[in-house]
Amino acid sequence: MGLRLGALRLSLLYMLVAGLWVLFSDGWLTHLGLPNAQIERLQLFKGLGFVVLTALLLYLILRTHAHLQARSQQALSRSEERLSLALESAESGLWDWDLHQHSLYFSPRYASMLGLDPVDLGSSQETWLQRLHPDDRPGYEAALQAALAAPQTTMYENLFRLRHRDGSYRWIQARGRLQLDRAGQARRFIGTASDVTQRRADEDSLRQAAAVFEATQEGVLVTDAQHRIVHINPAFSRITGYSEAQILGQDPSLLKSGRHDSAFYANMWQMLRNQGGWSGEIWNRRRNGEIYPQWQCIRAIHDETGAIRHYVAVFSDITALKRSQRELDYLAHHDPLTNLPNRLLFTERVEHALERARREQLNGAVLLIDLDHFKHINESLGHNIGDLLLKAVGDRLTGLLDARMTLARLGGDEFGLLCESGLEAEQTADLAQQVLDSFHAPFAVVDQELFITASLGIGLFSDDAETVEQILRNVDSALFKAKSSGRETFAFYAQELTEHARQRVQLVSALRHALDLQELRVHYQPLIDLADGSMVGVEALVRWQHPQRGLVPPGEFIPIAEESGLISAIDTWVLQQACEQMVAWQRAGSRLKFVAVNVSSRLFCRDLLDHQVAQVLAQTGLAPACLELEVTESAVMVNPDAAQGLLERLRNLGVRLAIDDFGTGYSSLARLKRLPVHKLKLDQSFVRGLPHDEDDIAISRAVIALGHSLKMKVLAEGIEHPDQAAFLKALGCDFGQGYHFGRPAPQLPDEA
Repeated sequence: MGLRLGALRLSLLYMLVAGLWVLFSDGWLTHLGLPNAQIERLQLFKGLGFVVLTALLLYLILRTHAHLQARSQQALSRSEERLSLALESAESGLWDWDLHQHSLYFSPRYASMLGLDPVDLGSSQETWLQRLHPDDRPGYEAALQAALAAPQTTMYENLFRLRHRDGSYRWIQARGRLQLDRAGQARRFIGTASDVTQRRADEDSLRQAAAVFEATQEGVLVTDAQHRIVHINPAFSRITGYSEAQILGQDPSLLKSGRHDSAFYANMWQMLRNQGGWSGEIWNRRRNGEIYPQWQCIRAIHDETGAIRHYVAVFSDITALKRSQRELDYLAHHDPLTNLPNRLLFTERVEHALERARREQLNGAVLLIDLDHFKHINESLGHNIGDLLLKAVGDRLTGLLDARMTLARLGGDEFGLLCESGLEAEQTADLAQQVLDSFHAPFAVVDQELFITASLGIGLFSDDAETVEQILRNVDSALFKAKSSGRETFAFYAQELTEHARQRVQLVSALRHALDLQELRVHYQPLIDLADGSMVGVEALVRWQHPQRGLVPPGEFIPIAEESGLISAIDTWVLQQACEQMVAWQRAGSRLKFVAVNVSSRLFCRDLLDHQVAQVLAQTGLAPACLELEVTESAVMVNPDAAQGLLERLRNLGVRLAIDDFGTGYSSLARLKRLPVHKLKLDQSFVRGLPHDEDDIAISRAVIALGHSLKMKVLAEGIEHPDQAAFLKALGCDFGQGYHFGRPAPQLPDEA
């Protein structure tokens, strides 16, 4: 506007001067009265002079204008340079929105914040809006409308997200103001924009840190470089009892418990200086005087020059953790039922005692106490009564202890007793007898009196025991000896027991492979009809043909098979072999009526025995009536109801059934009469004394009479002499078996 007014004035002034020059110069020439030719020449000179004069004037005007224009351009460039430097220093970009032309300008810095070139941003609001985060558009439009509604008073400021070239969004803070024209209408909207993504992240981190600082359950303490407390969090007050007003400005030494010496704190400060941090367990004092444990971490905070500005300590009260550790340690080393030490703690104490005995040349002993037939208590009265009995046993044995003894429950019904009193063998035997005598009195459990006995194994530290494992193994061997000697007694360890145990372990391992290696054999013993002396059947008996030891006696490996659980697999194998052999004999013309196969208590207690028998009969083609299954009296009476159901299912298959070892168990006659069995087998222990032992005579006569009255046949086993056979025949016994008639063999003599 100023430039246009100056040009107008200059033009009017030029017209005025030129007009005056023309009027006055022409009048002056006329007034001179010169000839026309001379006047024409003067007119020419006057015109040329006017042109030169106006040209000179125009030159001066243009030169002055160019100089002023250059100065203005320089000032503008310097201003733009300063603006650009200011924006660069502030890491801001420029945006300019021409509201009349509806075009946008973005500076290169603005575009670079988004990883773009200015041309990529375009010059329209629609293109820019495509990069705005959808969630931020309502806020952007509201702020924009507020600025446009009050252009003279409102400073525009907005925060939003724009999409970067890599697809991420950057937080942009925009500030600006509307430029108005003379009419007061918005003409331009110009401002700056800054990328505040990192600042937003830092602010979020600070807010989170502040929230953690306030809400954390760990106490936080901040001191300055001079060790004055400058800040604490609420957890600090809760743990220590000191309020902010009471602790700010104080030295942290106010919290010392006095339990740590100067060397402890010197080491702490040395680590802080050298490594910038320290962590560990420390005991401090609360405001009420209570000393408590902390787990504390201290860090030194340095400024940009590396100087220490603050120390920050974060700590937690580990009183509950310490208490829990003690409780867990107790649980890990004690039996929860009896509160006695458990096997782990007992083993540790035996190890320490063994080392002390070796170092101080002292004697010591370990006693292993095992309750006799404890499983009968659990099976008949239930596990709750069994647990109460174990607790009562522990309480009674505890009363026998002195200061250098440790009683532990090792598991199940087994207790261990460690004696570190330097007892000799005789004194240890006296102690063992005291333990046995303590079981003579009944145990009162839930308003009832229970009697139980125990067996003890004793191992002395001098019994070739170099390690804890050896001495415990020795004591276990001694206990096995005591159990084998009739129970309710004690036995000392001897070297031969260990050798026997080692051989037994090897035997178990070899027996596990005997089936796969086809080392088992089936031998058959004749069953004789005592009335006419004919062989009516055979009993299948398993034998083990060991590759090195030869034929292993059944009394040696059958108990091991029963204890290891292999007896079921062996019984099934014998059943298969016996049925196949019986079919082979029948095809060869044998007149045998049946083959008898023993069924162990383990196999009998399985509900699927009848299915196994049916499967074997189907596979071999043997008629069910040609198979007799012998079940021990004790196996039947473990669970009479289940046994009766299984026997009935077996009888429905058509097989013959016999009760083996009759008279050695505790059969109920009421149940016996309901059992679907065909035969009773009189145990050889009652046959051995015939025909002279009056007790054996009475028992044999009673069993035979009982069997016949129940419509059962009776077979006597273990007949070794002719007079035994004759006497049993006279008593009316139906069948006989024993070495008198024939020993077990792979083939019967008449079938060989």
